[in-house]
Amino acid sequence: MKKPLVFIVNAPSPDPKYVVIRDVNRSGRMTRERMIWPQTNLGYLAAMIRDRAEVEVVDCVAEKIGWGRLHDMLREKKPKYILANAISTTLTNDMYLFFLAKQYGAVCITMGPHVTDLPAESLRSFPALDFIITHEPEYTFRELFDALEAGTTDFSAVLGLAWRRDGQPVVNERRPFIENLDDLPMPAHDLLPLKKYRMPFFGNYTFINAGRGCPFRCIFCRQNVMWQSQVRMRSGESLFKETEYLLSLGLKNIMYQADTFTANRKTVVDLCELIIKSNLKFRWACNTHLSTVDNELLALMKKAGCWMIAPGIESCTQVVLDNIKKKTTVEQIYRVTQMIHDAGIEVWGYFVFGLPGDTPQSLEHNIKCALELPLDMANFAVAAPYPGTPFFQQVTEQGLLRADNWEQFDQNWSAVVEYPGLSRQQIIKAVKRANLKFYARRRPILKILKEFARDPAMMLDLLHIILDHVRFLLGKERHRYTK
Repeated sequence: MKKPLVFIVNAPSPDPKYVVIRDVNRSGRMTRERMIWPQTNLGYLAAMIRDRAEVEVVDCVAEKIGWGRLHDMLREKKPKYILANAISTTLTNDMYLFFLAKQYGAVCITMGPHVTDLPAESLRSFPALDFIITHEPEYTFRELFDALEAGTTDFSAVLGLAWRRDGQPVVNERRPFIENLDDLPMPAHDLLPLKKYRMPFFGNYTFINAGRGCPFRCIFCRQNVMWQSQVRMRSGESLFKETEYLLSLGLKNIMYQADTFTANRKTVVDLCELIIKSNLKFRWACNTHLSTVDNELLALMKKAGCWMIAPGIESCTQVVLDNIKKKTTVEQIYRVTQMIHDAGIEVWGYFVFGLPGDTPQSLEHNIKCALELPLDMANFAVAAPYPGTPFFQQVTEQGLLRADNWEQFDQNWSAVVEYPGLSRQQIIKAVKRANLKFYARRRPILKILKEFARDPAMMLDLLHIILDHVRFLLGKERHRYTK
């Protein structure tokens, strides 16, 4: 008997001039860095059903597949099922996929933070949607697939699912989170366009998802929605096994992706010791919370091949850090970033402008801080209160939200929160000044030129990155504001 065809899709970008980031645990943005985001999250879902279905992962962003070509693929192959992430900043665009697929009789399934927080509203707004998977998707997807193949019409027993009964939305009880992430199968990396995943200074790379959830509860983070701060890290042995597999496929650069990679010290130590013992030679990077690393751990990570750590700095004003529940201090920011730098590991700092407590003065202080810290790279984002986060609830209750559609919630391009004494325009202008002051210096310029000379294949990307930044710095915000 022929197996049903399942398309697991990363939909096209709304604007072909820009690259969009989507993930099951991301709210999404248009990246000015031209980062092609590896779809390891979709690889997990493919692995859950590949023994019972014909599965194709269609990564339209990586493969540069536009809507016309995707429509042709749907018309030609007529998949029985379509599964895709839907994110706040490209919501209407993402739902167009299901509108097209429904014309050819596909069962349409989506997931992600936005629809997890707003399942009933999403089902009402988008009639082409058949099912929404809330929170952790893997086991819900497999159970839903089996139920559909068995001819089930009542899905009330499928935990973690939103669906319709007699045309009305039904939201089932949440599925318990997976206790041991090692129980999940290895993602179907072989179904992903691994050679197409590129990032400045990484070159060709991919993700290994190391864990889910974070012990810290920053009010703007979407992990509060998807994982509800339930921290689960994979074992070092599991991560090492997947690392070996990816290296056997020719990958040389890996990002160990997690809400906070260093949240579980044992996982990191075990992984590093296995890498060192096996004498594997590759470059890897990760993120961190500044309170979860020390000199001993950093030395071990460096020895195991870690070349970059990205801490979420967010702000250099203590009032703001306290307001967002960051659980760091300004002193700690200076001390630990220097510690990482002294360990011989690059530091890429991430800042967020327009958080509760920010003022024009605090934003200028952020810029001063970025220039003083030993940062090799810096990212300056606009605070976006995504649905389901405490930040969204706070600004909504206080009447600070200034947006009339979800597509405006893009951290790279527009501000949607306005405070007394701090306008949206002031926030955007501060982000532009931060980029100009940080990157118009000798050290970043030389680093950029050196890295792109090392990888000539990135030269075209460099030109696009420069153009995207010029558009941002000289132009107006991509999204209109409400009056």
